[in-house]
Amino acid sequence: MVAAWPLPAVAQATTPATSAADALTRALEAEDKRNTAVASVAYREVLQRALTVGNTDGDRVALAILGLERVWVDAGMLDSIVPVVTRVLQLRPNDPTARSVQLRTLVTMGRDSDAREAFTTWRRAAGNDAAPFREYARLLMQQGRTLAADSVLADASRLMGAGGALSGETAQLHIALQRWVPAAAAFRESLTEQPWLETAALFGLQRAPATVRDSIRTVLLADPVTLGPRRVLSSLEFAWGEPRRAWSAISTVPSNDSTTAAWRGFAERAELNESWLVARDAWMAVLDKAGDLEAQQRAADAALRAGDAAGALALVRRKATGAGKGTDSLRVRALLGLEIAALGELGRGAEAQQQLNDAARKLDPDTRAALARPLVGAWLRAGDVERARSAMQGSDLVDDDEMVGWLALYDGDLLTARKRLVRAASSRPELVDALGILARTRVDQLPGVGQAFVLLARKDSTAAATRFAQLADSVGNAAPAFLAQAARLSPRAGAVSIHERIVRDFPKSPEAPESLLAWARALRDAGDKPGAIARLEQLLVEYTTSALAPQARRDLERLKGMVPPL
Repeated sequence: MVAAWPLPAVAQATTPATSAADALTRALEAEDKRNTAVASVAYREVLQRALTVGNTDGDRVALAILGLERVWVDAGMLDSIVPVVTRVLQLRPNDPTARSVQLRTLVTMGRDSDAREAFTTWRRAAGNDAAPFREYARLLMQQGRTLAADSVLADASRLMGAGGALSGETAQLHIALQRWVPAAAAFRESLTEQPWLETAALFGLQRAPATVRDSIRTVLLADPVTLGPRRVLSSLEFAWGEPRRAWSAISTVPSNDSTTAAWRGFAERAELNESWLVARDAWMAVLDKAGDLEAQQRAADAALRAGDAAGALALVRRKATGAGKGTDSLRVRALLGLEIAALGELGRGAEAQQQLNDAARKLDPDTRAALARPLVGAWLRAGDVERARSAMQGSDLVDDDEMVGWLALYDGDLLTARKRLVRAASSRPELVDALGILARTRVDQLPGVGQAFVLLARKDSTAAATRFAQLADSVGNAAPAFLAQAARLSPRAGAVSIHERIVRDFPKSPEAPESLLAWARALRDAGDKPGAIARLEQLLVEYTTSALAPQARRDLERLKGMVPPL
């Protein structure tokens, strides 16, 4: 028996198991109430009973030591734990909890020589176990003593071989010392046995400067190809603003259930990042492997958001074969709206209407109502105002800001369009163009504007450009905005004359520096280098505060050979 801590008489009158359980309960309750004195006595009682010769309970020894550590740290009596763990180690030399608490306490108290001696004793008792090196190195790194931790890990490498069980600690030490490439190599090795270090690897390596990132990529892309390092690199590429590289890193991992789950997680992150083309590719990979309806739906949605309407339509109409492909009714509800929206983007409103009519018997009233939006959008983007208005009847869209706003714009009702479209929850390029025009003109009715946007919706950009240019003569101060829109829609030869007119006739307008930059780039692409340089220099001299000045300066330097081309 251990004679260091005599038990109260009441405890000795009960059975050992009951007393130990009661003492632990009393210790935990007293600790919760921050009653240090009662908790420490109860934890010492638990410890003594757990150390009974012939009936040692290692779990309760650990609970008691850790409890005493917490209680005495809160009470400012950290040094009190040292003799307790010393006594425990006399009876249990290999007790990992006692060794860890002893070393942690001595390092925290700044007793460096005692800590080094405790580490040496633990190392001898542990044999080939890496735990002493790991714990000592972690404690030193927590205190910012990276060079001392480096020395400990170097000893471990010399005595036990490089990497292995300590590669995680080695990696974090390299991070602390900003040795980025060795850190990547150490993390790669550690992930085989310690996959939970992925988060630490991401947190540490994402701070690496751009100059070493290619070297980190080389380390994490090296053979053999395994999921852990590639998933870390994928997350790093996201953090570095390289979503396409992120997908490239993880897409080549051999396909299995774990890889498919990783691809699914990647696709969801790409959606949150609004990297829609990358999200589409990731969901397509999941679809190829799993064949489920969710992957098909989200792949098509991502394609549509990325502007790939043709790809979205192909995905929607793809035959799914996986176990999760869903019933016919589920597939209609999940995919029909996307199909109609894709057809609308392609200007195939009649086909969209036909698809809806064909599926009508499979749809409940709520689903049909939900499909009104993509159908109306299809007619609007086809420039068919009357059919769009007809499709809106009887639906909630009669009060929808975007739909009502577009109809008003197509009718030339700029007052209503201005009020409605500014509240539209969309960032589509055509909406941005429309708001730009509406913001510059003050008239309430102008049918010609509606006609120009209808032509644009019908993909007749040449006719739309001509109409915008014609309208410029009748909109007063808004003329530069109309001319700039015409220039964006015109072929290069026609655009140059419009840019020249804006710069000549409206030099103080916001569109003038934009026209100079576009004019200079058109001249550059046509091989007129002196003309391009003259326009850029004019922009920098006359519009020094323009937001486009940095781009103009960069283009000018590139033309003069001061920087290499991109």
